[in-house]
Amino acid sequence: MISKILEKLQTTTKLKLNLLEETQKVFDDCFAICQQLSLDLKNADAKDIPIKVERINEYEFIFRIGADVLIFILQSNTVRLPDETYISKSKYLKEDVTLRFFGQILIYNFLADTITYGRLDDPGYLICRILLNRENKFYIEGDRKIVYSFPDLEENPMTQEKLRTLVELLTVAALDNDLLAPAFQDIMLITYHQKLEHTSSMGNPQKIGFELFSKNRE
Repeated sequence: MISKILEKLQTTTKLKLNLLEETQKVFDDCFAICQQLSLDLKNADAKDIPIKVERINEYEFIFRIGADVLIFILQSNTVRLPDETYISKSKYLKEDVTLRFFGQILIYNFLADTITYGRLDDPGYLICRILLNRENKFYIEGDRKIVYSFPDLEENPMTQEKLRTLVELLTVAALDNDLLAPAFQDIMLITYHQKLEHTSSMGNPQKIGFELFSKNRE
């Protein structure tokens, strides 16, 4: 039994630790790219628009741009894809099960006012999930237009150029996602407690939402 535990520690556990370390590097690169994009936009005549990158902790940062925010979250655990997922059935992953372990970075889109005013009931959208394997290859789930901008996993090694493109696409997708006014009937009756507690969110618009994609591309 000791030998079996040692084997697991030297294989799967070591793989997960190395993968988390590599995903942390990609996450830190995302932070640096958002900082650079922020500077590039300000230098390109966007000085009057609120643009800022805020590091929350080791596993989270916020990219504020105009009326939107992108919240980047590094998951502290690695995951293995279930056997039934379409990508697990690919020849690339079938030949080596260790390639089916992934580090994860989640990117959520919220309204900037949600963060500014602490509106705890406002929804956010998982606009993108980045999954990175031990060969430093990645695939993404999320907004359909973004997903189709990148090759399949086997042909998609992570690079600084691709990461910059991804951050730019995420920014455009968030800014393109318009707000819909709530129905009049939904806001015409409120309690005084709601008025006192939720003044900043009265009549709060909702995002249309994204055309999300996490299935077979065919």
